[in-house]
Amino acid sequence: MTGYDTAGQIQNVYASAASEFGADPEFWVRYFSPSPAANLFSDDPSSEALGAWDSGGAYVSCICAPDQSRLSGSSAEGQADAQSMASSIQSSLSAVSQLSVPSQLWCWLDQEASTSLSLDYWNGWASYIASYNLDSNGTYPMHPGLYCDPASAYPNCSTISQASGTAAPVAVWSSEPEPCSGFTAPSWNPDSCSSVATKLWQYGEQGACGYSADVDLDTGVPGAAFSSYCLRVTSAP
Repeated sequence: MTGYDTAGQIQNVYASAASEFGADPEFWVRYFSPSPAANLFSDDPSSEALGAWDSGGAYVSCICAPDQSRLSGSSAEGQADAQSMASSIQSSLSAVSQLSVPSQLWCWLDQEASTSLSLDYWNGWASYIASYNLDSNGTYPMHPGLYCDPASAYPNCSTISQASGTAAPVAVWSSEPEPCSGFTAPSWNPDSCSSVATKLWQYGEQGACGYSADVDLDTGVPGAAFSSYCLRVTSAP
């Protein structure tokens, strides 16, 4: 299944993406706080949810992209950023009754290729995400995952391989390689960590591939429905 991730608001980018690629996405990945370089889904969740519905891809995965210097920091910094993300997701759910939470909601931490990730930060971030009582339903559906370039020289796979308990990552979202094959995803071949399964692949990044629409292209691992781990827009808000 092919979807889009974007730092823009869904309602502002889906029409140009559909025009460029000639197809509707099956899911979106959108930014939640803290993500200082992106527009936040939680800033206008009703319009974003309606945009997802209108685009034909009524599933929204959640990522946060803190200031990258924080990722090499302390457990307290990781926990603070996770608190911000959880609050951002919760406020969106409170504002839009048509957003449904799956039994597992994968939540991504954005680690760029030139950034180091410390075990202290990861443990603080991931443990808080996994322990958050989202929507006060007592099911604790949020699960931590890492967006990264597994081949980077900076610690990423080696860091999360040491995590255990509630901090253990559920999946990796790989940013490389980028064959730029358009909307039709290539054969599954992302760079991978040895200890944590890669479940999502950003195979076409806007800047690297020269796309005009403000989206990157992603595909989930074959044989699994990535949308099952996303917020679902059940009807038009």
